[in-house]
This record gives sequence, structure tokens and C-alpha cells, in this order.
Amino acid sequence: MKMFVILVILLLIGACTSMLMGSSGKSAGSAIGQEQRSGAQISADDVISTAIRSKFAADNELNLLQLRVESRRGTVTLRGTAQNFSQRDRAVRIATDIDGVMRVDNQISVNTN
Repeated sequence: MKMFVILVILLLIGACTSMLMGSSGKSAGSAIGQEQRSGAQISADDVISTAIRSKFAADNELNLLQLRVESRRGTVTLRGTAQNFSQRDRAVRIATDIDGVMRVDNQISVNTN
């Protein structure tokens, strides 16, 4: 029984590894394994996202908001909820001013309650 459990675990680990590496993920039509960015591009996008998050954290109006930042090939996507339109616009302006940002996809909603 112990050997059976070990065998099952090894098979599951192998399946997960192949999905992460892209072999079975691609054939299933999954997004896993379909990364088209180079390592340098991924690194550049991470630098952009980190810079924006740092600016948000240092900003008195935005630091309490839980805004999510994702950068992909210089396009930054902002998600979350702002308390007013001014905060939303400020977040977009800050993101736009970061080096390497080519476009901002503003998906921040405004809580109008």
C-alpha cells in the first residue's frame, strides 16, 4: 500500500511538471505553457509592475486600496476598486508615468455607494 501511494504521488508530480513545462497544457488548449515572452521581457514587465506597486504604496490616496497590477509587454492592467474617480484617475496617471509603460488598461471600478 505504501508503495502504491508513492507511485501515485510520483505520477501526479510528473503530470504537473509536464503541464507546467507546456507539453500537456498546449494540447489541452490551456494557457499553461503558452508563454510567448522572452526572459528579458518577463523581467522588464516585473520591473514595471514593481515600480507601479511601489508608487501606489507611497501615495497617500492609493496606499489603502488593494489595486492589482499586471504588466505584459509594456501594457499595464490595473484592477481593483477605488473610492472615487479621482483615485482611479490618479492610479492611471501614476502607472502611465513609469518608464517602459506603453499602454494602461484601466479596469479599476469605482465604488459609488
